[in-house]
Amino acid sequence: MMIPKSFESGKDFETMLLTSILGTFVALKEDLISYKQAASYWLSDLTAEIFEELKLSDEIILIVQEGVQLKNLEQYSDVYNEKLDSLIAASKELINRYYTEYDDTHAGIIN
Repeated sequence: MMIPKSFESGKDFETMLLTSILGTFVALKEDLISYKQAASYWLSDLTAEIFEELKLSDEIILIVQEGVQLKNLEQYSDVYNEKLDSLIAASKELINRYYTEYDDTHAGIIN
């Protein structure tokens, strides 16, 4: 996997955001931050609205919107943990897809 050194497209920017959002989900899973802290980073309705205004990927907006719904679940419950696992998996899958597309597009470039 080649990680871009600069933003050549909106996908590069989205991948950077996704990587940070994934880190937030993992930090929640590992009990390194509270939901309140996560909400101040990415998991808020305002973030989803801003991402919509920026015309980011619908998939990213959906991940954020689903992350916001964690606040309605009892922390550490099975449902909460399953939702968090699902969000982590969805974030990883989308990041992987973006980097695969990036590698395919830049296959002829030698670093």
